[in-house]
Amino acid sequence: MATMTDQVCRFIYPVKTPNRPPRPANYPMQVLALGLPRSGTDSLKLGLEKLGYHDIWHGFNLPSSRANDCPLWLQLLQAKERGDQRLAESFDWDRLLAECDGIMDMPPLLFAEELLDFYPHAAVILNRRRDMNAWHRSLNEAVGMTIGSWIFWVLSRWDARMYWWYRTVVLSISMMGKGPGGFQQNGKQWAEDYYQNLESKLNNEGRKYLKWEVQQGWEPLCKFLDKPVPDEEFPWENKAGAEFQKKVEAAGIRMAIRAFRNMVIAGVIVGGSLAWWWESA
Repeated sequence: MATMTDQVCRFIYPVKTPNRPPRPANYPMQVLALGLPRSGTDSLKLGLEKLGYHDIWHGFNLPSSRANDCPLWLQLLQAKERGDQRLAESFDWDRLLAECDGIMDMPPLLFAEELLDFYPHAAVILNRRRDMNAWHRSLNEAVGMTIGSWIFWVLSRWDARMYWWYRTVVLSISMMGKGPGGFQQNGKQWAEDYYQNLESKLNNEGRKYLKWEVQQGWEPLCKFLDKPVPDEEFPWENKAGAEFQKKVEAAGIRMAIRAFRNMVIAGVIVGGSLAWWWESA
């Protein structure tokens, strides 16, 4: 349930929530790649697309093409953060993911257990990095470039889609490192617990899953998914990451341009009004 503050914010920052058609019965969710961001997700997304999976939900989709989903993601995150599991457990996840063959990255991973229950027949991949210290440093740098930037904070107040996206990202990261010091101090331990809890759930339920690192490439991935191995090099991170980075940067630039335009328009209106008042006084 939206708080009074969020109801006011939705009035100030209106976005139209997409009305997606229901998922066809013959089009089930096929892959849940539940590894954390910066764990080969860019490469894995391209790899799955090469194997014939078409719409793979990635965190970069949120600012680039799904920013209007952010108020709903934020509502789900807020309920989970305050310990209310009922919303996520009863939620129809096809409202957000109906057209997807697979999902990965944030914020869906914060609802990994709920997604496992909602899509019981999807193949499960736990992608991760061998060096968790390197993983933590990598994600911590990315966090600092977004929620640690005052420019993002200011601009987010001047564009509705950027506002909801920024709030969604901030809350997602804060949930990955609760306590003094936040993600910078607690993120690594949170990640270790995340993987351990997921494996325990999967093992207890007798559900098959693949533990995979990007260095392993095609072989274990194709064997697990029962797909033929492509006759081409696996899309390694240094190639895949550049492509996705371009997309997210382009999306960020578009949002920043809209925000700056709105700032200029507001400045012109306020300046013109003050000039008119001064002349009339």
